[in-house]
Amino acid sequence: MGNDPRGTGAAEEVWMIVPAAGSGVRMGLSHPKQFHHLEGRPLLAWTLEVLHRLDFLSGVVVVVPPPFLEWAESLLDGVKPPCPVRVTAGGRERQDSVRNGLEVLPPTCRWVCIHDGVRPFASPDLFRRTLEAARETGAAVCACPAVDTVKLVRNGRVEKTLDRRHVWLAQTPQVFRRDILRTAYERAGKEGHRATDDAALVEELGIAVAVVEGERTNVKITTPEDLRWAWKHLKDTARDGSRPRSL
Repeated sequence: MGNDPRGTGAAEEVWMIVPAAGSGVRMGLSHPKQFHHLEGRPLLAWTLEVLHRLDFLSGVVVVVPPPFLEWAESLLDGVKPPCPVRVTAGGRERQDSVRNGLEVLPPTCRWVCIHDGVRPFASPDLFRRTLEAARETGAAVCACPAVDTVKLVRNGRVEKTLDRRHVWLAQTPQVFRRDILRTAYERAGKEGHRATDDAALVEELGIAVAVVEGERTNVKITTPEDLRWAWKHLKDTARDGSRPRSL
C-alpha cells in the first residue's frame, strides 16, 4: 500500500456497498426489516432513493439475503439509481455481507462507500463530506458526539464512567480507499477478527480514520421504536416539504 494512505493514481471511481442482508430479529418481524414497508415502500427503497442525488457515484452493490435476490432485482426496477447496480447474496453476519460486496466490485473502483440499507434518512451532504474526509486520510466515518453520560458496564455493574467528550457514536456512510479496506478484510479473515463496523477493521491496520459530524436523523432502523420514529419523521418532512423526492 505504501506509506501514504491517500495513494496515487488517476482512477477515482466511487462505488457504494449497501449491506441489506440482516434478518430483522431485533425488530420482531417475520421478514427482514429492510423489506418492511414504510409509507407503502420498503425501507431499502427509501435508502436507495438518496443515491439518485449522489452525482459522484460510479456504481452500487446491494447485498441481500440469498432468498431475496430476485425480489431485490424487482425492487431496483423502480428505484435504480442512474449508475450500474449489482445485486449479490449476503452472508451470515454484516461483515460477511460486506466482504461479499467487495468481491463483486469492478477493478476500476478506487473508493468504497458503505452505507447501511436501513439508514434511509442520510442526506447527500453527509455522503459528500465523508468522501471528502476520506480523500485526506484514506478512511473516514461519520459519527455523532455522545450527549448522554456513558458508562462501561460488565456483568450488570458499572466498571467506569467514560469521558463523553471523547465518545462518538458511529454511523454510516463510511468511506475507504479500496485497497485499504481489502487489506483490512483480508487480515480480519486470517486472524478471525469480527467487528460491528468496517472502520474498526481498518483501525487494526494502524490507519487514521477521519471523523465528520453525522446527523441525528441518520437513524439505523433496528427496533419497533425506530420504525415508529421513522414513520413520524416521514410524515413531518412530507408536511413541511423538507424531504426531496426523486422518484
